[in-house]
Amino acid sequence: MPLANKRPGGRILPARRLIPQVEPQQQFDKIALAINEIYKHNVSQLSFEEYYRTAYNLVLSKNGPLLYNGVRTVLETHMRESVEHSILQRAQTADSNPTTENNEAFLFSVRLLWSEHVTAMLMIKDILMYVDNIYVKAAHLPSIYEMGMCVFRDTVLLSSTGSGGLGTRVAKAVLRQISGERNGEEINRSTLQGISNMLVELHDTASPIRTVYEVVLEPQLLAESRVYYRDMTALRIKTMGASEYARAVQADLDAEADRVQAYLALTTADLLRSVLQDELVTAYAPDILTIPNDGLTQMLDRRDIPALRVLYSIYSPLPQPLSVLRSGVLNHILVLGGQITESLLATDPGETKSGSTPQPKPEIAPEASLGLAAKTAMALRWVQDVLGLYDVYDEFFHKSFSEGPSMRSAINDAFIEVINANSRAPELLSLFMDDNLKNGLRSKAEQDVDHLLERSVLMFRFLKNKDAFEHYYKAHLARRLLFARSESDDAEHSLVSKLKVECGSQFTLKLEGMFKDMQLSMDMARDLRASSEYSDIGLDLNVSVLTPTFWPAMAPAQQPSSQATAENSTAARSDDPTSVILPSGVLSDSVDVFSAYYLKHHSGRRLTWQYAMGNADLKVQFGTRTHELNVTTYQMIVLLLFVDDSNSSSEKPLTAAKIQQLTHIPKEPLARQLQSLACGKYRILNKTPKSRDVKPTDSFAFNMDFRSPQYRIRIPVVSARSNIETEKEKAASQAVIGQERLYLIEAAIVRIMKTRKQIPHDILVNETISQLAPRFLPSSKMIKDGIGKLLDREYLQRSPDDPRLYIYLA
Repeated sequence: MPLANKRPGGRILPARRLIPQVEPQQQFDKIALAINEIYKHNVSQLSFEEYYRTAYNLVLSKNGPLLYNGVRTVLETHMRESVEHSILQRAQTADSNPTTENNEAFLFSVRLLWSEHVTAMLMIKDILMYVDNIYVKAAHLPSIYEMGMCVFRDTVLLSSTGSGGLGTRVAKAVLRQISGERNGEEINRSTLQGISNMLVELHDTASPIRTVYEVVLEPQLLAESRVYYRDMTALRIKTMGASEYARAVQADLDAEADRVQAYLALTTADLLRSVLQDELVTAYAPDILTIPNDGLTQMLDRRDIPALRVLYSIYSPLPQPLSVLRSGVLNHILVLGGQITESLLATDPGETKSGSTPQPKPEIAPEASLGLAAKTAMALRWVQDVLGLYDVYDEFFHKSFSEGPSMRSAINDAFIEVINANSRAPELLSLFMDDNLKNGLRSKAEQDVDHLLERSVLMFRFLKNKDAFEHYYKAHLARRLLFARSESDDAEHSLVSKLKVECGSQFTLKLEGMFKDMQLSMDMARDLRASSEYSDIGLDLNVSVLTPTFWPAMAPAQQPSSQATAENSTAARSDDPTSVILPSGVLSDSVDVFSAYYLKHHSGRRLTWQYAMGNADLKVQFGTRTHELNVTTYQMIVLLLFVDDSNSSSEKPLTAAKIQQLTHIPKEPLARQLQSLACGKYRILNKTPKSRDVKPTDSFAFNMDFRSPQYRIRIPVVSARSNIETEKEKAASQAVIGQERLYLIEAAIVRIMKTRKQIPHDILVNETISQLAPRFLPSSKMIKDGIGKLLDREYLQRSPDDPRLYIYLA
């Protein structure tokens, strides 16, 4: 008998194992029973290996569809039964009597069913793992777990039961719970968190990329929140002030953010916050800031930094409300700045705001010098008040406005307008710096000095007419340097360095040249004292030799304050010598000696003596008493006229005209010098008649009866130049500044034409404005005049083909 399993080659194969034939339905019923037991929590009585093998055999015997669809049917049946027995009644109760407890009971039952279903599906997925790996992949079906989630979604949430789908009723119950919590009720947040997680995990049937949460709950949540906060805002805006309202809004934003974090989907955070911002802030942004008696103005006035911080935090994320807040802050600064400027203008009715028409004003008489000094004090106060106002808003910027760039822009724009609304702003700022550098740095710490300089430069940064400031600052710096009035050389150099950072080296070139001249003059004085020529000088002479291109044209009648022990004159290289006549004797001889010494060491140069800027210390005998007088060089020349040949004081009177004839001092400064000597606090001369006006026929004589308890006396000059300018002086300064601007405009045009060679008129005007904007804003007319002068001087020519096209002529 032949062997059945023997191959021709002689190899014997193992006998086949025959699988007992079992009906597929019986096998599935076994798995269905196991599923029901899992839902009944009888897992300990099941053998997962046995049910895995059963599912394996069903797939292997090509009964995968029977198994897959059968499992789905079992799950659907269980879900429907669970809804009917444990959920539907609670849902109906919650609908008919929507108390917090009924809502909680309904939602808790749904959450419990969901958690049990998820747990069961994890076990069922393990039993049917072979089905997922083989049949589901081949048939391109959802996995067993995904199918279970779909069954829950379709059977529990989206099926129509009673008055509607259970999902809609779940969403309404959630919204009722949220509404209750907003109104102060206590709710079970963990239940709501479970419901939200359930809805997030389930995907919509129509759009699988969207979750049931996004379809069923989120739109209703946003809509109801919008209505709730819209009604809330309408009530609050009538009963709350701006600060209280801002805190309430911030509390609402924080509460909703906490609510999302606790039991809603994180994707809801931005959407819900946007709803609140629209209803609580954007819709009422202007109204909030203008609430009577407690709006933005009141918050700024009382410097309520915490309230402003909250207000900014709710306005800053929104462009339109932020623009409203920005405008409110800017306008409030303009109002306060306008009040500061108005207080200054009130002291001088002839003064005007920048851009307004000047009113006629009589020339200030010498008797008004005290009034002029008072106006100067008010001018300095204006700068201090403006800087003080800036400090307030700078504190707001750092502590309330979170250093937001939009608020920085608003503050800067406002102060630019406030400062430049005052036509005297460049002069006043220079006066303020001058006053502080002369008197304001005493007993101040280094950090306080630096803060003062920083604030001064900050105000300079806001000036539009920086060239006007340069004009005044050079004059004030010259007086401080020439009369040794500065409190700190380090502060002087530091301020110039800060100005250099702001405007570049070209702006400070002349200022740095002034410092260099003073240093060279000190070196020259040291060399002179070491030379043999110094023995020929009969007094202690100190001379400052100045470069005319660096130093401003100094007006006469300056009152110095120097500690020199003899005569301190100032010389400058210039083309036009002065005509003042020095008294013969030691003074004129000393000037001649110094001139010879200087020209010996600097051949080819020319000295012009500026006696208006000198000062001297004189010992004068009044009867039996002697006083040391600190006077200007002009005052010294006048007093020396009253010394007789025996070097004694003479009481012989001289008229003002005779004094002018003998000294050649210009009439206007001579009148002020005589007023200072005869009509001031210290009356060194007697004047006839007794009046403050000086006429050519007025007579002056030495006052031998002068008495003072002080040994050393400084004679002040009427209308000292450290005061604010009179209208006449201001007009003269504006003329000088205007002429300098014409030079700058022409230079800018030439630079542009050298680069471009030919350029249309409009582009040339725009580029010229762009180049000069850091110093001042030239008008189109000024630029047109500059172009006309350059055409006349043949620097430019018009194109033959286009008269608005300019061509540069090398």
